[in-house]
Amino acid sequence: MLTRRQTVIGISGFLITGGIISSSASDVTSSSTNASFSVVYERSITLTPATDPPVHVQTNEAGYVTAITPGEGSGVSQRAITRFEDIVRVTNVGTVGISGLTFSFAATSDTLSDGVLADIESALAVTADGETLSPAGESGDNLLEISERDSVADGVLDPGESVPFGVQINLVPDSGRGTLSDLPDGEYDIELRIAVERDETSES
Repeated sequence: MLTRRQTVIGISGFLITGGIISSSASDVTSSSTNASFSVVYERSITLTPATDPPVHVQTNEAGYVTAITPGEGSGVSQRAITRFEDIVRVTNVGTVGISGLTFSFAATSDTLSDGVLADIESALAVTADGETLSPAGESGDNLLEISERDSVADGVLDPGESVPFGVQINLVPDSGRGTLSDLPDGEYDIELRIAVERDETSES
């Protein structure tokens, strides 16, 4: 029987100062926020843009994603659910197969209350192939089970294989986990945490 190890990877700062360019609501306005989303990840995976040229992400000279910037300058749509599908590609650059990728958000601030930070976290989600993934800590949907890509048809992301994901911002109050109609003013950081589950028995 396979044994598995979970590794949590912090992805902090995916810039939301850019905002959203589409919405599912008919009467929306836009605003900006000081939220910051930079990216950091461990050596067994890499994050790269899923499109060429990159859309809704920033990259470094090596081509790795350093920030996610949905909308890139148009502000965040209020009272709307906006999805940015397939903007980041996760590649297994390790030596063993990955059997799970789950996601969660953590917001921190010196000025905002814990309740507001929890609302921000609840407004954010990762997406794959038209589906919204539940965050780790709830049902913890596995990207490799939700994705319909051929690379993960067997539920495993083998070394060298990749799979894309997107981001959803839900600012329709009471339509899901969150209650926000707009992202709040104030300074705060958001960390996207990726839990990587892999097969220990195949490690040398």
